[in-house]
Amino acid sequence: MKRICLILALLLLLCGCAKTSGDDSILVFIEELEGCTIENNGQRIMPGDDAVFTLKFDYGVSLADTDYAGKTRTETQSRTVTLTLLDVVRPTRVKLTLTHNYAQITYHANGGVPLHSVEDQTTISYSLSSHARPNTETGAELYGRSGYTLVSWNTKADGSGTEVGLGSRVTVPNGSLDLYAQWAQWNPESDFTCITADTVTITGYHGSADVIVIPAQIGGLDVTAIASGAFADCDAQTLILPSTMDYVEAGAFVRCGFATVVLFDNIISISDDSFADCHALRTLRINAIEAPYGYLYRKESCYADKVDLMIAAQGKQKLVFYGGCSMWYNLDGVSVAQTLGEDYQIINMGLNGTANSLVQMQILGRLLEDGDILFHTPELSSRQQLLSNTEMLDTDTVLWCGMENNYDLFTWVDLQTVGGVFDSLCAYLDSKNQQASYAQIFTGDEEQSYMDRTGSVPFYRGTTEDQLEDNVYLDPDRIDETSMARLRQYYDWYQSRGVRIYVSYACVNLDAVPEEQLGNVQIVENTFRNAIETMEGVTLISRLEDFLYHNEDFYDTNYHLLTETTRRNTQIWLRDLLAQMTADGLWKEGET
Repeated sequence: MKRICLILALLLLLCGCAKTSGDDSILVFIEELEGCTIENNGQRIMPGDDAVFTLKFDYGVSLADTDYAGKTRTETQSRTVTLTLLDVVRPTRVKLTLTHNYAQITYHANGGVPLHSVEDQTTISYSLSSHARPNTETGAELYGRSGYTLVSWNTKADGSGTEVGLGSRVTVPNGSLDLYAQWAQWNPESDFTCITADTVTITGYHGSADVIVIPAQIGGLDVTAIASGAFADCDAQTLILPSTMDYVEAGAFVRCGFATVVLFDNIISISDDSFADCHALRTLRINAIEAPYGYLYRKESCYADKVDLMIAAQGKQKLVFYGGCSMWYNLDGVSVAQTLGEDYQIINMGLNGTANSLVQMQILGRLLEDGDILFHTPELSSRQQLLSNTEMLDTDTVLWCGMENNYDLFTWVDLQTVGGVFDSLCAYLDSKNQQASYAQIFTGDEEQSYMDRTGSVPFYRGTTEDQLEDNVYLDPDRIDETSMARLRQYYDWYQSRGVRIYVSYACVNLDAVPEEQLGNVQIVENTFRNAIETMEGVTLISRLEDFLYHNEDFYDTNYHLLTETTRRNTQIWLRDLLAQMTADGLWKEGET
């Protein structure tokens, strides 16, 4: 009996040795990537076993995904991740997808003097957990230079690279970037006539430079104001105001030849009348020196994040949905993305219908590319969306609170096409009564986010609030010849870049329409359709009657549908969109 047991034990031992000898094992390998070290790569395991790898990541790098077809499990401790591939049944080569959750920017004084360090360069790390791109430092706490104003950062020391405004956002490739301070030398004090008290007010200019850099100090005192007429008829090309500037009177730069103005966002008063009859003025660069406020103020503070979706999708085919908040809220972007699959990047650029649409459309035009589709639903009640109102107003604080998080976006706006810019900017700056940080985001009363991965509003909206007070119109006179001609110009611009334009309708709450306009549905439909059909290459793909709703369909305004209604509304948009894409040879029925 003992002999039999011994033989059985030897057999079991031999079987165990055979199992671990590697004859039947399979190789599991992870592709090496920069930013990640794999300590135990190239493992041999038996089919059906788990493969466990230890991954160590560089600072700011983390694991986003793998292409392993089976299930995985991860355990994270600091910058070390234990990755388990479950039930591996065949030889496997796994590719990792890494993400940079942090970015490192090294700032170089580039002729300046460090204010709190002995080093001419400072490296700062930024979390990318809230925003896809970091905001740069304002520079006020980093460097100074006597007789110069810090006006921007640049990726090249000589200024020949990419320019980035102070506090504006920047793309950080591979997680690290070097930025160099750019300095503008003050014009000589002798160029100016001044009134001096506790501070300096400039009353006249006698120089002939192409670039006017107003000194931050004259005679050792801060320059804080510019009087009316001080620079009348000056033919310089560029004006740079210092961060000490508080007040610029109306007429200060009347009939000047400036093409570009640079200022700081701590200015108290500067108006459109300050630049009366400045017919060459086209570009405004705003440098941040104040902490942002928008993340505490309004949901539209996410506008810079919406634009970042466009920036991240450069080089890819995009389907961009644009309109007022009836697009922002009423598109189920995720379901559209699931339907279109990987053929298009789905981006919802809808914002508030009272925000200046012309400004937004100019920024869109810089980011739309050949092969993109723009799906536009201008709100029929919004003069801004219909481009009949091109002035920036006090209501554009809702737009500025988003632009504030990347002021560089406004350098893409032609000041000759938009009025009220300086007035509306100061209205917003005056409203700032709290300080946020660039790392924050706006959330509602229940901590809900206003942006999903497509730019759409993701939180559930289940019940209608008691009061829906927004005005709603079905007035054919709002679709006037001038505004439609302006809309045509932008569509022509987009099409010249290879963009296809589809137009549809935003929702209309019939219960909020004035009684005398309730019979105007078909009139408005015909008026709008006739206007769009005169625009070559632009297609109106829907019927207004499909987007008529009632109070019980809306959430908190006459433009925000309940979630269930949003899903139905999205399906109508999607039905019309895919039908037109099929007709245009861009989609085949059954594709996913």
